[in-house]
This record gives sequence, C-alpha cells and structure tokens, in this order.
Amino acid sequence: GGITIAELYDNKEKYDGKTILIKGKITNANLGIMDKNWFHIQDGTSTNDGFDLTITTDDEEIKVDDVVTFEGMITLDKDFGYGYKYDIIMEDATKK
Repeated sequence: GGITIAELYDNKEKYDGKTILIKGKITNANLGIMDKNWFHIQDGTSTNDGFDLTITTDDEEIKVDDVVTFEGMITLDKDFGYGYKYDIIMEDATKK
C-alpha cells in the first residue's frame, strides 16, 4: 500500500498534507535535532527532482542501513529555520 520515492517526487502536490506509507533504506541519521530524530531514506527509485526523502520521527531504534517502512504526513516547502528548509519532507512519522 506504499508508494516509491519517485512516485512521491513526481506527484508531490497530490500528496501534500496526506499521510502515506513509504519504505526505504536509512542512509543518514541525526538524532535529537529540534526534539526530533531525522532520517534520510532511499528506495532505489529516482526522478529528476529527487531520490532521497527526509523523515522526522520520535522513533529512536533505527540505524543507518536498516530497511524501514514509515507512515507520516507529507509537507511541501517546509522551513524550520536554522538552515533546515525542505522542498518535501515526511513529518512525525511512525515506523511500521
């Protein structure tokens, strides 16, 4: 029932404000930034706009190289300040 990163980037307006499922391999992890854990995932798909998705979550038991399915809300053009600006991001995700 999930979508690919390529599908998300190719149709990002369709998913803005929607909760989706997405599965990928963790390529980067930053814990405890602005009271969230930040992960980058890739699933082997790509489009001209991107191949990597940033996800914020409270889950902590996730490591680089884990393959994880997340459920969370997609937000476009999010600016957290402090240099954290994203064209597309999944926020407040939960590991499934």
